[in-house]
Amino acid sequence: MSIGTDPSGSSDPYAITPGYYDLFRAREDALPSVPFFADLTPPGADALEIGPGTGRLALAVAPRARSLFCMERSATMRAVLIAKLAQRPDLRPKVTVVEGSAPAFDLGRAFDYVYLGGVLEHVPPSERPALFAAIAAHLRPGGLCAMDMVLRMPAPDQDERVMDEQDLGECRYILSASARRLGPDLSRLRQTYRTYLRGELVATESVERLHHMHRPEPVLKELADVGLHPAEGDGLAQATPLPDDPGAVVVRKAAP
Repeated sequence: MSIGTDPSGSSDPYAITPGYYDLFRAREDALPSVPFFADLTPPGADALEIGPGTGRLALAVAPRARSLFCMERSATMRAVLIAKLAQRPDLRPKVTVVEGSAPAFDLGRAFDYVYLGGVLEHVPPSERPALFAAIAAHLRPGGLCAMDMVLRMPAPDQDERVMDEQDLGECRYILSASARRLGPDLSRLRQTYRTYLRGELVATESVERLHHMHRPEPVLKELADVGLHPAEGDGLAQATPLPDDPGAVVVRKAAP
């Protein structure tokens, strides 16, 4: 996902990661949860995804929707998503992929379903009101909005450790990550991708970025301020039953 500021100053902080992104999220239980966001899609809806990345969620939502509009800042992420759609003649007529970023955006149209999975960590809390206002402006009355990563846990702080390993042919790819807490709701993350060919390290690539935490109470208040209220209950849900799963919020735009 590609919302926020890259500390390195790169115009595309995800230039090296799209291939790795899919490789390390190929498991069915990988987050963001594909079933969670796909199952919320109203049948025949016009949907908007903010920050689709390489399209893990988009490819599951699109078959259920009438149309899907994808807004992605990263040129490399967009290229991978477009390449996937090129191989899906059933989805090509209904999925639109454009350059765009949050928090403020104006697409000149409205949707029945707006969702953002794995995106909030890139958004500074100070930019949430503008993001939520833009989402509300693009939702039809009664429309649904879903997001994850609304958490009560502390900002991450950890030494580098291996997060996953995957094999392709004679290569083994290892993802490791570290985090340095900068404040109660802010950390600096570093993800390192190492490639081994027959056991020999042949490549090391790293990405560093800021990670923002978002708490349920202010998030729900700011959503309510723009007319987005819990779809049911208190608006909080869980994408999977795992105890450490990022918290999901599901809200609906009030009818006039």
